[in-house]
Amino acid sequence: MATERIGMLVARVRKKLGSSTVDVYTLNRVYVMAITEIVKIYGYEEAIRRLFEWGYVMGHAYVMRLRKDIERASVSAQTIKFLGRLAWYLFAGTDPEVEMTIREVDEGPMYVLTIRDDKSPWDMGVKMGKKIAYYPAGAYEGAGNTHSILAGGGKWRVYTRLTKSMSAGDPYTELVHIYAPANRPPEKIVEDFPGLFEEIPIEFSEELYRRTFK
Repeated sequence: MATERIGMLVARVRKKLGSSTVDVYTLNRVYVMAITEIVKIYGYEEAIRRLFEWGYVMGHAYVMRLRKDIERASVSAQTIKFLGRLAWYLFAGTDPEVEMTIREVDEGPMYVLTIRDDKSPWDMGVKMGKKIAYYPAGAYEGAGNTHSILAGGGKWRVYTRLTKSMSAGDPYTELVHIYAPANRPPEKIVEDFPGLFEEIPIEFSEELYRRTFK
């Protein structure tokens, strides 16, 4: 993305949000209270799927609000890295560490963005022995797939998973955000990332994609 286009996107996002900022402490307390109750009601496995799905729906809806701008944000390593960092800053209120790698597979380039935050409001100060920051993981996946369709003609399928969580005793919270060529079979994606889809299987992502975009 050109520098002026990035600046314009930031300005438009701020306008949509009314230039508001996130109260990190409030977000942390509300999210932790909510997930504690959801786990009590549904059990851990169902609770994390519901959080992921709710995040997916929200991520899709928000990108659609910025449709005209996102359509001009071409799918590239630079754009994905910028949008990934911006989204966390706007909705979590902290500035994460982001790292982009590009893998070459038979179908073309696969972009892999890692997002890390040791001040993550989604699980900071919580000790549950399990990962809980599944809402932002779902939001990134829903937003990423919407970006792919609007700006990339659906040539990439996006998968996001929570790999580390402070609530599980990790030193930071980490998401892995993958833009894979759409014609790469899901089973190959699972092979590309051993263990990544154990808690939220890739079939669940496929179901959410069908429900949202087809």
